Amino acid sequence: MKLKYISKFFSAALLLGGTAAIMLNSCSEKIDDSDLYTFTGEMMTDHFANNPEQFSSYLALLNKVTPSKRSASSMSELLNARGHYTCFAPTNEAIAKYIDSLYHMEEPQVSSLNLDELPDSVAESIVFNSIIENGNAEAYATTDFEVGALGSTNMNDRYISISYGTEIANVSEAGDTALSTTIYVNTNSKVIEGDIEVENGYIHVVDHVLSPSTATIADLVINTPNLHFFGDLLKKTGWSSKLTSYKDEAWEETYDDIRGTTYMGMNGGWEGLFPEHRYTSFTIFVEPDSIYESYNITDLNSLKQWVLDNNNFDDDTSCGHATSWGDDYANDYNWLNQFVAYHILPERLTYNNMVTFANEYGCDASMMKTRTSSQFYVNVWEYWETVGVQRRSIKITGCRQDGTIQRRINRKSRYNQRTYRENSGEMTPVDWGIKISDTNQNYDNNALNGYYYPIDDILIWNSRVPNTVLNERLRYDITSLFPELLTNNIRQNRINSWYFNKDKIGNYLEGVVDMSTGTDFEYLPNTSYSTGMGSWMDYQIDEFNIRGQYDFTMKLPAVPYTGTYEIRYGVWANNNRGMAQIYFGENYKNLPAIGIPIDLRSGSGTSTSSTGWVAESSIAPTGTDSTALFENQKTMRNLGFMKGPKYVQVSGGTARDSQNNLRKIIYTGQLEAGKTYYIRFKSVLTSPNTEFFFDYLEFVPKSVYAGENNEDIW
Repeated sequence: MKLKYISKFFSAALLLGGTAAIMLNSCSEKIDDSDLYTFTGEMMTDHFANNPEQFSSYLALLNKVTPSKRSASSMSELLNARGHYTCFAPTNEAIAKYIDSLYHMEEPQVSSLNLDELPDSVAESIVFNSIIENGNAEAYATTDFEVGALGSTNMNDRYISISYGTEIANVSEAGDTALSTTIYVNTNSKVIEGDIEVENGYIHVVDHVLSPSTATIADLVINTPNLHFFGDLLKKTGWSSKLTSYKDEAWEETYDDIRGTTYMGMNGGWEGLFPEHRYTSFTIFVEPDSIYESYNITDLNSLKQWVLDNNNFDDDTSCGHATSWGDDYANDYNWLNQFVAYHILPERLTYNNMVTFANEYGCDASMMKTRTSSQFYVNVWEYWETVGVQRRSIKITGCRQDGTIQRRINRKSRYNQRTYRENSGEMTPVDWGIKISDTNQNYDNNALNGYYYPIDDILIWNSRVPNTVLNERLRYDITSLFPELLTNNIRQNRINSWYFNKDKIGNYLEGVVDMSTGTDFEYLPNTSYSTGMGSWMDYQIDEFNIRGQYDFTMKLPAVPYTGTYEIRYGVWANNNRGMAQIYFGENYKNLPAIGIPIDLRSGSGTSTSSTGWVAESSIAPTGTDSTALFENQKTMRNLGFMKGPKYVQVSGGTARDSQNNLRKIIYTGQLEAGKTYYIRFKSVLTSPNTEFFFDYLEFVPKSVYAGENNEDIW
């Protein structure tokens, strides 16, 4: 096979589809020779060996490093075997410069410039940070790159980020110049030769060793030159010492007992994997020093005055505690502690997965791999709970502004969605929200245990957030409620399904506070990107599918303000489902039952006769008779049901067009801001083979479901 060198770099369109995640190598013995190709086409190792003037140092490191502590093989052997690998290979010069930088540090990390004397830990860092094992998915070509992190982590479990720049290139002897697009990896490593295709993947040559920071997220912020003011706030409040956790070592021992095993379950024989690691990470949104300077905020006194002047942190805070305005900044209820806490999320968010572009209205699953900015139709958003005892939330919206697709915090918009003839496109925003930058200029924002992102205005919880921004229907994809899923590259993983059975791995998901040993708890993504109406009518195209004599209890997100709410459960009925009794309350050890058991079988509990569902095409064929359509909605509500949201797009229609895709109203009553509530689901059938489908929950304030206007259909 002839090697293909694709030298054309491009001005890449921003791709918004989810990208595949990896299966990390867990080799426990020497690479099987049967896995080696016998034809003459180049493998990765061959290419490095055939080009010693460029890669002799890198090849020496590949020969030195093994894939894992349990492996008797070298990385060079691994890269000479079948597979799909993406390699950001540093040149000899890049490796020499890197070792020299370690040698001349104030506290040297190496004792010699000799490559043969390089410590194993340094060699492993260089190699593991440069390679992505893509599992069954294809390796990344430059055409797969998008601004932000690639979907798969490298062999060091770190994300690799992509950005673009422009350079002036000489194009003629006369000295005429033109701009060319340059790809940067992890901010400062330039791709000098891309898309070298070999039999087992792609090699991209870089001019600097990929070396993401080993600092914790707080230390990285504190030591970044343009973030000194907020870094000082992290220290004064004590949050810097609370953001140091990284890896659950006890889980590493648990995984060793089940390493290499899979779990078969679900109707149809889904094969699930157990998570290999249990990392803890954080995301911090940080105002650069220039933002504080623009408000004339130079010290704590001026910041405190700004907070007071803007009527923030009223004494009527959640949890029944008044805000403290003293200088005990480590106190959970101190004004400064609350200010800092509202900037921090307890999960690792890449810029790409702050919101999920999946099957929102106008798009479907088949577009996830190919979508470009020109195919952006409607806003997407996600609600994230910040750290701190107040249990406050932020809303991140993916929207189009100034000709680009941006992520913005606490944006409030008006939409064309009140009548059945309009779409859900954004009108003029009521509040533009705070823009999130994907990078911090030339400074690294990728820490050992998370990311930070610069923002362009001061982020604070005030009356506008709960009463305006979050005074809306809050639709939570269930997976967004578990920080472990994003932090450990499980959520949005379009290759594998994952199991969290208590009898196998204990309590991996902290938000699941109780689970019976007979509960088969599996996370299922849409691995095939299918679009048919008969399958994968999920919000964000993933779900939990729970089976067995299941009985589990989970913590719910806190509501933003005290008032009357409906809690709705997203239904996708079919005859593989079962029946569950629902319990709800504050004491998870003694929750009262609410209502009668919910029957998720399409032939019984959720039949059209029991839900009131009627196709809208038969009610109002032209789609213009909103009155008749809303009357059908009232009929369904009287039976405790609603149609699925039109926002969820599938081939041939939307979730609203399917009689099996519904919303069940499971609770109506008073909920208090910041208070922790729990919900329990328990099978009431004797068969262990029925499934419990768990996709999304909605928390809807009375101002929405019983306001002046009918609730929209989205």
